[in-house]
Amino acid sequence: MILAVSSLDAWLTFVGTLHPAVLHFPIALGIVAAIVELWGAVRRDPGPSSFALTAVWFAAIVAVVTATSGWFNAEFLNRGLSLNLFLHRWIGIAAAVLLMTLAISGSIIRARPKTSLSGAWRMVLLATAGALGFTGHLGGSMVYGDGYITDALWSAIDQTEKSQREAAANDAKVQLGIAQTPQVATAVSATAVSETALPAAAVLSAGGKAPVDFTKQIVPILTANCYECHGNGKHKGGVHLDDWKWMTTERKGEWAVKPGDPSASLLVTNIELPESDDSAMPPTGNRVSSADIALIREWIVQGASAGNGISPGAVSDNRWSLPERSLTADELARIQAQTPAMAKFGVTVQPLAQGSSNYEANASLAAPPIGDVQVEKLVSLADFLVVLNLANSAISDLVGSIIVQFQSLRVIRLDHTQAGDQVAAQLAGMQKLESINFVSTKLTDAGLASLTKLKSLRRLYIWSSQTTPEGSKQFRLARPDVQLIDGQE
Repeated sequence: MILAVSSLDAWLTFVGTLHPAVLHFPIALGIVAAIVELWGAVRRDPGPSSFALTAVWFAAIVAVVTATSGWFNAEFLNRGLSLNLFLHRWIGIAAAVLLMTLAISGSIIRARPKTSLSGAWRMVLLATAGALGFTGHLGGSMVYGDGYITDALWSAIDQTEKSQREAAANDAKVQLGIAQTPQVATAVSATAVSETALPAAAVLSAGGKAPVDFTKQIVPILTANCYECHGNGKHKGGVHLDDWKWMTTERKGEWAVKPGDPSASLLVTNIELPESDDSAMPPTGNRVSSADIALIREWIVQGASAGNGISPGAVSDNRWSLPERSLTADELARIQAQTPAMAKFGVTVQPLAQGSSNYEANASLAAPPIGDVQVEKLVSLADFLVVLNLANSAISDLVGSIIVQFQSLRVIRLDHTQAGDQVAAQLAGMQKLESINFVSTKLTDAGLASLTKLKSLRRLYIWSSQTTPEGSKQFRLARPDVQLIDGQE
């Protein structure tokens, strides 16, 4: 019986989902076999040992399954062929071939114990183990972001060295009879800003300026300019601007945000670079305004406190705990048809996490910007789209009649568009929508009032919209359960 194309695709997608379940076995078995044989070489034992050869055979068989499932996993998740994926794929395939070669040749060598090839076999096994480890590292970087392991490693080394230096300095002071006089702290510890931050009145009296509110004033700037790559669970380059503690912690001698010192903060440095500079942030789209940069600088000077605010980037408290289900063959076929079709317009469609049945559509980087017609093409995916990013697009205020068809949406971004009161009125009738971004839009107090009817709403960004302080006040009175981020004191 010949399977229909959609059925075949569904089965191949299933094979792809096995990749995370099996990938650890060949890595672990290959590395353990290499360690055993390395010890055998030190002891001058004839090789290969029965244990190492058995481990290599199992590793080789599972490596073939891993490489095959990994190929289909990348294809059906429509991952772009990045350098990491290219290296991960082909080094992994090469390691699988080497493992199978080692298994066969090892069996031959073991059957002929007088052969002189044991040393060469062990050397190839060690090289293969190194390739397996590097392949696993590349896979981890793709899933968790670049520097996921190395950043933590270097941070641990730096902290250990720092502790050792401080301990040595204290011992020297004790031996020299130098007593330490407790002093009143004049700066806030980088790792304890949230617990020791100065109260607003103290900041005002110390610097002569009103305190900058992280939640109301800084988060909207990060949301509009940074979270596309460094927030909402995306950590390009290993940069976590959706993690306040990460931002304000030193790593390898550098700070994303160094409390009290904007000049030593990479966040400030990169957004102030000229657009022609390769390190300028954001790399595409509008530049961060001078007023916003000044506000970030003042926030850092005041100690970069998170105050009592929310964790930046947590646009939906339930984003990573949404219910999962198995997608039908028809649904998978729709996703596979629409993903390349939307990619032609610069719109990416991808699962929230590997193997998830909840999807995100991102049109914020489309060039030229998409309009209402292109948004309507996404309606076939409405059953499983939970995040829709239309920031910087060319949509009109009439797009609301299309958006209401996406009844599974939890998060929508409309910032820097022509969306306004008509869209707001349509969104008020949705059932699951938790977070809306109306930053730099035509939303007025009338549209803000209509959103009080959206019962599922938990967070609303209206920074730089056409709303007024009075409109914000009335909204807060009507919906005290919603966090309104309007940039107002």
